[in-house]
Amino acid sequence: MKTTFGFRLLVMAVMCALAITGLSASVAAQVNVLTQHNDNARTGANLNESLLTPSNVTVSQFGMLFKKTVDDQVYAQPLYVSNVSIAGGIHNVVYVATVNNSVYAFDADNGTQLWHVNFGTPQNIADGGWSCTDVTGNMGIIGTPVIDASSQTLYVVARTNEGGSFFQRLHALDITTGADKPGSPVEVTTSGFSELMQNQRPALLLANGIVYVGEGSHCDVGPYKGYVFGFNATTLAKVGVFNPEPGSDGASLWQTGQGPAADASGNVYFITSNGTWDGVNNFSDSFIKLTPNLGLADWFTPSDHATLSGGDTDINASGAALIPGTNLVVGGGKQGKMYVLNTANMGHLGSSNALQIFQATSGGQFQSSAVSWQSAANGTLVYIWGVNDALKAFKVSNGLLQTAPFARGPITQSYPGGRLSISANGGSNGIVWAYTAPANQEHASGPGVLRAYNADNISTELWNSTQNSSRDSCNNISKNAAPTIANGKVYLPSFGTANSGSGQLCVYGLLAGTADFTLAATPGSQTVTVGGSASYTATVSAVNGFTGAVSLGVSGVPAGATATLTPASLSGAGTSTLSVSTSSSTAAGTYTLTIKGTSGSLSHSAS
Repeated sequence: MKTTFGFRLLVMAVMCALAITGLSASVAAQVNVLTQHNDNARTGANLNESLLTPSNVTVSQFGMLFKKTVDDQVYAQPLYVSNVSIAGGIHNVVYVATVNNSVYAFDADNGTQLWHVNFGTPQNIADGGWSCTDVTGNMGIIGTPVIDASSQTLYVVARTNEGGSFFQRLHALDITTGADKPGSPVEVTTSGFSELMQNQRPALLLANGIVYVGEGSHCDVGPYKGYVFGFNATTLAKVGVFNPEPGSDGASLWQTGQGPAADASGNVYFITSNGTWDGVNNFSDSFIKLTPNLGLADWFTPSDHATLSGGDTDINASGAALIPGTNLVVGGGKQGKMYVLNTANMGHLGSSNALQIFQATSGGQFQSSAVSWQSAANGTLVYIWGVNDALKAFKVSNGLLQTAPFARGPITQSYPGGRLSISANGGSNGIVWAYTAPANQEHASGPGVLRAYNADNISTELWNSTQNSSRDSCNNISKNAAPTIANGKVYLPSFGTANSGSGQLCVYGLLAGTADFTLAATPGSQTVTVGGSASYTATVSAVNGFTGAVSLGVSGVPAGATATLTPASLSGAGTSTLSVSTSSSTAAGTYTLTIKGTSGSLSHSAS
């Protein structure tokens, strides 16, 4: 086994001397999942998972730990905040929202309910007389909330039926109590906006100090439009509204529940659905880039947009995702084509102006928004799981996606494909988690299946929830929601059992008795003058009675420097001192050192 910690060694020239600064060890710290698909790029990746690895996610070592019943179906992805001062103690907390207009806070490690709030009678599919299965039953909270950890605020849109009058309201909740903060809630509305007909389906986005709220439709029944609202995160004052199709109904945000993405400059990206297009004010079947204040910054529309719209083969069946370390934004639709665009110049009208458009999957990307991971072994990989196809990984090379899959999974999945998330420790020990439905069912009458694949080798499945279904089944699959992975556990929502009127949160992790260990290193950073030295403490902690010998080593030491670990081996648990010494020949630069721990076949890593 090896556990990896990134040490940054920065050697700088100062006057006539050299200074070494920023020699740091990343601690195996608690991780938060504050937004849908983990970050504003919508990568779907938790890169700080040190406990779950391809070697221990097996049916004998990994499975369901507990499940919690909630008051209705769950469309939203669960969110996670560590070390919250709540209910008289410090807890890791998982937050779950339901279509009955409820938000729950559970202890993420044992399932204790910490608080529960409800916003009143939810809108229901019967209120609009819709006949499609876009939503069944209540539709109070559909879009995944977003959390600001710094202000301890959870933002969520609840939809109510108040004596036949319909409202959508943005709430800002204190994550420690569930109470509305001052000024909360505010109504989500604008001129011509129907709070009944609009479907607040996309996840919320928090960027630039603004909460962005996207809107779609129910069954494409008008009036509806693809609104994006912006609200000041502190005051909840409305910042602006963008409507990609003011001329008529259409251009809604569907994106299989994925929220708009945002880049490092705060620009906002999303994809629109069918409608009308004129390239001036109306932008159906288009990729849209907005400024932070919701001004139109750039756009792309394929040449066949009219055919796509007329045939209901819109390109936003999956959401827009940004690929870190590149200038790429990607997305796919009902035709199964992958669109790859340059965020700096999206191309406007014309398929030839895209960087790439290629057939990525044989069926559409109805539930499989792309997720991505930078593998230390294989470089940047983009994963999708389309309809009537297998899980696929595409490699990013020379600023483009290789159109031939780098790897593919062993199972072909019918409609609607698979919802994906990734856990990894930096560039290693990556796992692709997939949530798949029974055959050809959008609203499943049978259990969904949670699956795990080695992200570097997806050709072999590591584990799935049918291998021990009596222990691991989470019942009927949740539409839209992807698994949430945090601190050694996987949080999976479901629609519960048929006609139960309730939903579930299923929590998976390493089973009791699975012996393992973790490795942490402190302090976080130090400053060293050339010729000087620094020391760090590596701590091995036992999990479930682990007693094995852990051999420690370090690599990546720059020329002119030495590093030793004392002792170089620990039994079960303990600490070792890493001593790093530099010399006058240590060159200026930034270096990464890696601590490795080995104990038989066990494997861990941490950033």
